Amino acid sequence: MEIRKNCSALEVRDLAIGYDGRMVLENLNFTVQPGEIFAVMGASGCGKSTLLKNIIGIYQPLHGSIKIFGQESSSVDPIQPGDIARLFGVTYQGGALLGSLTLAENVALVLEEHTQLSKAEINERVQQKLALVGLAEFSSFLPNEISGGMKKRAGLARALAMDPPLLFFDEPSAGLDPVSSAELDKLILEMRDKLNCTVVIVSHELDSIYSIADRAVLLDKTTRTIAAVGDPRELRDTCTTPWIKDFLTRKGMTGIKTAQI
Repeated sequence: MEIRKNCSALEVRDLAIGYDGRMVLENLNFTVQPGEIFAVMGASGCGKSTLLKNIIGIYQPLHGSIKIFGQESSSVDPIQPGDIARLFGVTYQGGALLGSLTLAENVALVLEEHTQLSKAEINERVQQKLALVGLAEFSSFLPNEISGGMKKRAGLARALAMDPPLLFFDEPSAGLDPVSSAELDKLILEMRDKLNCTVVIVSHELDSIYSIADRAVLLDKTTRTIAAVGDPRELRDTCTTPWIKDFLTRKGMTGIKTAQI
């Protein structure tokens, strides 16, 4: 699918989402520009992951519009999403790798299902993607033979298989130690700059958000809508709303890490 010029990477307008007759979030409006690293943040249970599932088509919105590079995605059949799925890749919390397949086979599966590439072409692209995330030497390993951080990288290689212009990360730092988390932040920055793609991160890890996000939206589970949007560092330093200030300056934080480029 050809990307429309002069349009947002992601545009959410008047969106309401929920399931089983329960409203989770409503009146959602925000835009992500090409090349941005944009974070969706909020306390546990505020609807971050539900929002992501609506954006990528797993759930259908109750109301409103979701556009990815100008293409309406909120009305797409989630069972047969068609070409719009080529516009984005998704990495999940635990990597979501198939345990019976090697890392190379996990990445190749996407290409086998969605392209007409030859086996040789698929193998070449798989090796390129694994090398891009620093796993070239581990292509024959099974997921249970590598560390948590490496699983995250393998998941990223799979998300990059179709060369999408938009990447979604669902809690990328979950379960990682501080060093591995910082390394993943660095990798996300490198991928954005090297591949000229847009990144949307769903996370409650403030260290990572402050380290790499250009802008962020903060969701409020009490009002069930957006509480604030902007540069997360500016929100932290200038916001006067007490609960937002408390959330963004959590007591007990040991400081803000800086990803080294």
